[in-house]
Order: sequence, then C-alpha cells, then structure tokens
Amino acid sequence: MHSKSYIFIVILCFSVLHGCNYVTGDKVTINGKFTHLPESQVYIYQVLPDSKLVIDSVKTDVSGHFSITIPVKADGYYTVRINPENEIILLVSPGEAITLTGDGNSLRNTYTVQGSKESELYAEYNKFTMANLVKVDSLSRIFAESRTNPDFNQIKQQLDSAYLGVFNVQKEEVILFVNSYINSLASLLVISENFGPNPVLSEKTHPELYLRLDSALFLSYPDNSLVKSFHQRMLGLKTERADIKAQDSKLMPGMQVPEIALPNAGGKEVRLSAFRGKLTLVYFWSSWNALSRQTNMKLTPIYSRYHSRGLEIFAVSIDSDAELWKRAYMLDKAYWNQVIDTRGLESEYCKTYAVREIPKMVLIAKDGKIIARDPEFGELESLIKKNI
Repeated sequence: MHSKSYIFIVILCFSVLHGCNYVTGDKVTINGKFTHLPESQVYIYQVLPDSKLVIDSVKTDVSGHFSITIPVKADGYYTVRINPENEIILLVSPGEAITLTGDGNSLRNTYTVQGSKESELYAEYNKFTMANLVKVDSLSRIFAESRTNPDFNQIKQQLDSAYLGVFNVQKEEVILFVNSYINSLASLLVISENFGPNPVLSEKTHPELYLRLDSALFLSYPDNSLVKSFHQRMLGLKTERADIKAQDSKLMPGMQVPEIALPNAGGKEVRLSAFRGKLTLVYFWSSWNALSRQTNMKLTPIYSRYHSRGLEIFAVSIDSDAELWKRAYMLDKAYWNQVIDTRGLESEYCKTYAVREIPKMVLIAKDGKIIARDPEFGELESLIKKNI
C-alpha cells in the first residue's frame, strides 16, 4: 500500500509540472508571435564580449507563431534575430518562460516581452529611445527638405538646437535608469548604447556612474562574461584616474614646473628653463587641431601687448609632420618660441604635463613656479597683468 501511494505521488507531481509548462533550471523557453512573418526563420544568438554565437533557430508557422527552448546556465544577453537589421535583445535568466509579440517587419519598434524581468526593464527603455529616434528622424527630414531654402542656415541652427534638446532628454533618461537599476544587467546595456550614431555617456564624461555600476554588477554577476569585460575596462579607468591624480598633484599652483627640452624649427634644442626670469606661458598645440588654431589667433594680440614687457610663450607642437607644423604657425602668425615633439600625445612631456587633450596651457611665474593651469582667456590676461 505504501509503495503504491509513493508511485501515485510521483506520477501526480510529474503531471502537475508538465501541465504547468515547467522549465528546468538550465533552460529558457521563448514563445512568440510575430505578425507579417509567416514560415520564416528566427535565430537566437548569445551575446559575448567580442561576438555573437548562434544558439539555435526555429521556423514560424503560417500565423507567425514559434516556440523554442534554449540552454541557459547563467544570466546573460541574447538576441532574437530575423536578419542583421531586424533583431531585439533579451536579458534572460535560467528557468524563464518568455513571451514575445511584435511586427516581424520592424521588431525593435514594436516588440513586447513578458516573463523576463530584466528584458521587460530594457524593453521600456527601448520604447523611450525609439520614440526619441522618431523625433530625430523628423528633424532629419526637415533638414533634407530645407537645403534649398534661402533661410537654411537659420533653419539648421534651429534643428541643431532641437536635436540637442532631444539628445539631452535621452542622456537624462540613461542616467536615471542606471541610478534606478544599478544592480541590473539592463543598466550595462543601456549605458553602453549609442543614440543613433552618437554615444550618450562615456567613462570620461561620467566616470563615477560607470564605476558605481561596475561595483554593483561585479558583486552580483561575477561570472558573467560581459560584466567581467566591463570590469576590466573599469580597472583600467581606475588606474588612469589614479595616474591623472598623481600627475595633477605635481602641477598644482606653486609647484616648480617640469623641464622641457625639444628642437625648434632649425633643429636646435630649446629648454624651458632658459626662460627663467620671464613670465612664460607653456602651450601644447597641434596644426591639425582646429581649437589649437583658434587659440593661436587669440594668443597673437596678447603676445603683442605683453611680449615687450617680459611675456614669453613656449609652444610645444605635438605634430608628427614638421613641415605642416611650420606652415601652420607661420600662417597663424604665431611668432613666439616654437618647439616640436613628433611623438604626439605619446610624448613624455604630454604625460609629465597631464596633456590629455589640446590645446593645453600652463602659466609660469618668473621663478619657474606654476601660477595657473588652463586659465580662460579673460583670466589669462588678468594673470599676466598681475605677474608680468
């Protein structure tokens, strides 16, 4: 009697599990209906740090229905693809039973997802993004239609301003999403995506947000390959920030300025220390950098006003082509002390002076101590008057 009861219980449990569409812990089922996609192949890819791996495929029936079960042993990213231009991304966990709907002709614009918390989070963000991209497409159409308009320049300015408004709204949404779901795999996807061709955020613009996300995700998903890849990038960012901090600490006002020794246009080595006793502006620039060329123009009248009173400009070009450098400073009438380092941004002096972008300026007192780094032009002239 006892034996029969045990067998009955086992059979009952199996029947209940089977009837409830139970999914084992290392698998995920995806049931979908894509309109306008009869008898077509749907592919499932796993997203890896440097590639996408085909997991399986399934053919829709005449109504666009399909069902597929894939092996999933850990939380991860997968794409459901009809073709390379028509796919959506899912963030799935083992054991999930996912339901998808959408228009097979335009999945990303129309899809809905149920049964996967992370995928649902990302789908809401995607919906917001697609609405903003529609606005951008509308602006692009107006731009194209207005090219022959006599007021095109004014229209372009208005369109640029409108695009910037949409872009800023998108940026605010990304920041809000990541802060709200700091432990979510969806946040890694959101922070990494472009808005059209343009990145929304970067490690340089929002380092603290990136590092917070890394700390949260690496704690929750230490074995996820994309999280590990992101973590390695963030380790590099931490190292870079530590180096920057160390470099910056050596370039504070009142610190002795580091030596520079480089050749001028005639090949003769010129040392920065040779200008001790004069107020000197160290200026890193390049002929290929538009902002540098504009800065040359702004420095010219300042140099003319104060050179006779003791102001020197020690300009360090990071051009790789010396001839282009010579032509540029002659064209810009930058008739001050010019030297060149053809190693470009890899120059040891770029590292010493923490030059991560150009132009870069450091104003040095007559005794060789730093007065200011990267002063605005209004501030620069005031500092020159005060220290000349």
